[in-house]
Amino acid sequence: MSKVISIISDHLNEKRLSMIGFGILMGIFGYAITLIVDVIDLSQIEELLSTLPELQELLDLFGDLTSPYALLNVEVFAFFWIFLGFFFVYVTSSSVLPGEVEDKTIDLILSKPISRSSYLMSKVAFLYIFIIIVQAIIFGLIGLGMSTSQSFIDFGLYWDRLLAVYIVNIAHSGTIVMTALLFATITLSSKRTMAAALAVMFVMFFLGTFWGFFPEEYQVIKYISTWFYLNTQALFVQGVFDNLLRDILVLIAVNVSLIVSSLLIFRRRDIPV
Repeated sequence: MSKVISIISDHLNEKRLSMIGFGILMGIFGYAITLIVDVIDLSQIEELLSTLPELQELLDLFGDLTSPYALLNVEVFAFFWIFLGFFFVYVTSSSVLPGEVEDKTIDLILSKPISRSSYLMSKVAFLYIFIIIVQAIIFGLIGLGMSTSQSFIDFGLYWDRLLAVYIVNIAHSGTIVMTALLFATITLSSKRTMAAALAVMFVMFFLGTFWGFFPEEYQVIKYISTWFYLNTQALFVQGVFDNLLRDILVLIAVNVSLIVSSLLIFRRRDIPV
C-alpha cells in the first residue's frame, strides 16, 4: 500500500504545475464568460431568434439562449470540455504506461515488490485525483463568476445545477481517461494511445451530441455514446435532474468496465525492456 501511495504522490507532485495551471487557465475562461453575460442584452437575442425560425433545430440542440445559464452552457459546457478531453488524454498517454515504457523505467518499477494490478491501480487513482482537482479549480472559478454576475444573481443562483454538472463531468472525464489507459495497456506507445483515444472521443462526441440530426430509425445510436449521458442542458439550463442518477451510474459502469479490461490486459502483457 505504501508503494501505491508513493506512486500516486510522485505523479501528483510531478504534474502539480500543469494540473493547477491548466485548471486556473480554463477556470479563468469560464469566469470571463460569466462576466460577458452581464454585457449581453438577452432580450435582443430572444427577439433575433424569434425572427429566424430556421434556427429552431439548433435551439433544440443547445436550448433556450436567453438565460445566463444557457449562454454559459453553450460557451463553456457544450464544447469547452473537448479541450479538457485533449488535456486528459495527453496526460494519460505521456505520464502513465507508455511514457515509462519509452524511457525504459517501467522494468525497474515492476522489479520492486509491487504487483502489476497494484501498479496499474495506482495510475488509475492518480488520474481520478487529477481529474477531480482540475475540475474543482475550474468549477470554483465559474462559481465565483456566477456569484459576482448580476445576470446570474437576478436570474437566481442555482448551486445544485453547478454541483450536478461537476459530478457528472468527473464521471464522464473518467471514461475519456480510462479509454486512454486501455489503449495504453494495448499499445504501450504514447502516440498510438493518444491517436486512438482521441479518435474514440470524437466519435463519441459526434454521436452523443448530434444524434438528433440523424434519421429517426438511427437515433438509438445515442445510447452507446458516453457524451449522451453528459446532459448539461437538462442539468444546468433547465434544472432537470430526472436522469442524473441513471447517467452517473451508466458512466460509472463504463469506467469500471474500462478499468477491469485494462487490468486483464496489463497483467498478461509482455513489457519490452
